[in-house]
Amino acid sequence: MKKFVINALSVKKGLKNSWGFFKKYLTIFIILLMFLVLVVCDKAGSKTGGMIMDNLKSIATSFTPTTDLFDDGSEVSFVSYFFGMTQPKRNEDVKFVLPTGQENLASSEDFLCYDFDGVVRSVASGTVCAVGWTLDNQKYIEIEHAKGYKSRYVGVYSLGVATGDRVVGGDLIASLSSGQKCKVYIFQNNNQLKISEVEWAK
Repeated sequence: MKKFVINALSVKKGLKNSWGFFKKYLTIFIILLMFLVLVVCDKAGSKTGGMIMDNLKSIATSFTPTTDLFDDGSEVSFVSYFFGMTQPKRNEDVKFVLPTGQENLASSEDFLCYDFDGVVRSVASGTVCAVGWTLDNQKYIEIEHAKGYKSRYVGVYSLGVATGDRVVGGDLIASLSSGQKCKVYIFQNNNQLKISEVEWAK
């Protein structure tokens, strides 16, 4: 079962990596094309082109990416800084579903905790805003949802999503291993919520 899940995640990740590779260079091409058009407009004396160029220069000097631009899909975040392409709609309802049907092992009210061979799913629709490793060497995924909500999955075995991916509540995002505990946290406006404060779908 675990091998099948990992293989399925590998195929899914391979397809997403291919799309990510294409998306990366398409993004570069679009940005360069836009820049070329704006430079031409600026040189031709267009007031609109000059104004846009001045605004872009102002943004560029104040914008500092927190990660390398193309190492983990963060080029999507760079584009969304200007266009909001990957941001979840703020007026949509947030419907939370449990990440698995397995029993929650945690005695704490602050998170859900699981320890089994299987998969974990997104608790709501949103955009993957971060994947990586914690300071104590655990893989994690963070997903941004509407209305200021975020979910964080710490201690996953293998990743099934990448930064910038759009997910729907219930989508498979990672596999778990009985060798380590996976903890699921929910935040709103950067404040950690108690699990009992979240309205879970039946």
